[in-house]
Amino acid sequence: MGQAVADRTINRKITDPDGTTRVETWEEVAHRVALGNALLDPRGASAAQGEYQALNHHLRQASLLLSGRHLQHGDETQPERNQEVFTNCSTAAATFLLFYLLLNGSGVGRAYDDAMIQADLNHMPIVVPVIDWSHADVQRGLVSGYKTRRDAEHLYAGRTITVFEVPDSREGWAKAVEIIERMAFEKRREEVLILDFTPVRERGAPIKGMQNRPASGPGPLMSAIANIALLRDAGMAPWRAAMYADHYAAECVLVGGARRAARMATKHWKDATIFDFIQLKRGGFLWSSNNSVTIDDEFREACAKVRNQLGDSDLGTSVPRLVFLLGIGAITVTEAHAWRVLIELAKASYFDGTGEPGIINQDKLTQNNAGIEDYVDGRYAGSSRFQVDEDTVPLMSALAKVVMGVRYTMITNPCGEITLLMLGAYCVIADVVPFHAANDNDAEDAFRTAVRALIRVNTMDCLYRREVNRTNRIGVGITGFHEWAYARFGFTWHDIVNEEKSKAMWMTLSRFKRAIDDEAEKFAKELGVIVPHTNTTFKPAGTTSKLFGLTEGAHLPSMREFIRWVQFRNDDPLVADYEAMGYPVKRLKTYEGTTVVGFPTKPTICSLDGGEWVVTAAEATPEDQYEFLRLLEKYWIHGVDADGQSLPGETGNQVSYTLKYDPKVVDFEHFLHTLIDGQFSIRCCSVMPQTDTSAYEYQPEQPVTKQQFEMIAAAIENDNVKEDIGFEHVDCGAGACPIDFSEDEKEAA
Repeated sequence: MGQAVADRTINRKITDPDGTTRVETWEEVAHRVALGNALLDPRGASAAQGEYQALNHHLRQASLLLSGRHLQHGDETQPERNQEVFTNCSTAAATFLLFYLLLNGSGVGRAYDDAMIQADLNHMPIVVPVIDWSHADVQRGLVSGYKTRRDAEHLYAGRTITVFEVPDSREGWAKAVEIIERMAFEKRREEVLILDFTPVRERGAPIKGMQNRPASGPGPLMSAIANIALLRDAGMAPWRAAMYADHYAAECVLVGGARRAARMATKHWKDATIFDFIQLKRGGFLWSSNNSVTIDDEFREACAKVRNQLGDSDLGTSVPRLVFLLGIGAITVTEAHAWRVLIELAKASYFDGTGEPGIINQDKLTQNNAGIEDYVDGRYAGSSRFQVDEDTVPLMSALAKVVMGVRYTMITNPCGEITLLMLGAYCVIADVVPFHAANDNDAEDAFRTAVRALIRVNTMDCLYRREVNRTNRIGVGITGFHEWAYARFGFTWHDIVNEEKSKAMWMTLSRFKRAIDDEAEKFAKELGVIVPHTNTTFKPAGTTSKLFGLTEGAHLPSMREFIRWVQFRNDDPLVADYEAMGYPVKRLKTYEGTTVVGFPTKPTICSLDGGEWVVTAAEATPEDQYEFLRLLEKYWIHGVDADGQSLPGETGNQVSYTLKYDPKVVDFEHFLHTLIDGQFSIRCCSVMPQTDTSAYEYQPEQPVTKQQFEMIAAAIENDNVKEDIGFEHVDCGAGACPIDFSEDEKEAA
């Protein structure tokens, strides 16, 4: 599996001098990625050589894994590229910026608080996507039903018409959406905007910047624009229309059949429209975002007070009791509102089986607002590749003024591992694998090397240059945590959550945290840049962990043995090869034209000393998992000194974690109590039910018994053919699958 992930997501094809074509070795990946990153060093060739050697050492032995995007794109051209390509985590306060970041493969968070929606799409112009009949995709029947520019101009003769020819680039696609949003902000409802997609290259054209993967053609964006145009007359509340617009934009970015959340959508608990937000995704709508309600200390205190007043009554159906308490003055209207928000989001999460909306303790997110008052000039977004139009600056300024007026200015990216300014921000991230390090000193050097590598990435040209200069935010994480804890200290899950017993491990973790703090301060001063506002994280590590079969970030293994079902087209010749070798194969009825092949998979951790000691996610109690998160926040996100005292200041990001529970064992009232006692005590995490997927024709991972696993594995005659698993079948880094665009745009094809 690891080889397959590397071959399809990271390794490049190389033609040797004898004409033989092959894929890169891991050593070659380490070389090009280390070289590209080292060339960013502004101190000159001598310094760059030393940085290359350190980074190459840790990449080769896999004690440091930069994000999958770094590993895919890193090479000697990195100093000339835009940072967005290397950035996993971001936020945006406008649809066009969110779209641009999604097109670059970044996962994007956005606050949909009522005040944060300054462009009301009810006031957008009449938007008409057009394309010439001569376009190759029209000729092939791939794009149909759209007017030509000439037709549209005749149709709307007599109205004020604006025409924009959409350039064949990410920047061009985003600019089309920018014009829509700006005209909505200006309330130009009676005008007409014609977007001409004739310049966009045809579907299937090779894309140099994406290893010659085929272009998607103009069809996906034209469809998205047509859907966004419908919002003009839908009569939605502005925040809801923005949610739909962002979803339509995200839809055309997700490719290859993958349906992974590329977005985080948040809304503050005091918003008048909060209950509509809680209900928004019920029934399966708007699946492209992870939705969370942002809360604070006032909310938690209000809920604690109401809970105490309710006593042992049925907390899930306590509306009459709530009204009584209001009537006698035992609680306030605000406290009753907070409790209703909690109950409604808990009901949606539990009874829909989605875990949404989640909860983000916004007041606990690391926040440093020094200098953001300067953003009221509206010029906080723009790079050499993409500049916001001068006419859009008033919209940007209006958004900045809203942010100036709120108490809590930070939200998270889709996976929740980074704290970011809601107005627009980035973070670059990496994983260290202490399990692969030679010893503690080597591991510490890997953490320090990661710090320097990420700070260098922050010197690249990017959309949010002012915010990067202000914060220099980075995120150094860990993957293979549980393997390291067992191999280094002999600690199992139950040892880890026993703080007293596992104190040596936790203190070692904080030693690494302090090393990161120290290196960040020293290297930033050496380069003359701001010391990073935040520096530690636990990211999901979906792609990088699979390279070496490690547990993902902070997560326990989901299963000891399972079958990973991978989708192929029915006519893919590899299907016959796998079937002949004995791999289980199923031809799906629900998904027409799709065959799935099953790969028996056993995580590395389950091979350490036989794996009998391993605790899976299903076997860990919610209480133990919350304790684990509290300890991670204490020793890694915040950190302690050598005497165990809390470090001064705050330089941590977040722990991205999905906590699982069994709804057959945990009823709603127990779930609600667990949510209050656990979720209120940490910064944030996802809480998801474990569901019975046996009724589904296709599921990515199928649990099997050890006996079934061994029988399937034994039936496979040989595995010399590599498991050719596409990027979209495994993971999309930050949750976003980038559209196929060349860095050098059309002429590079």
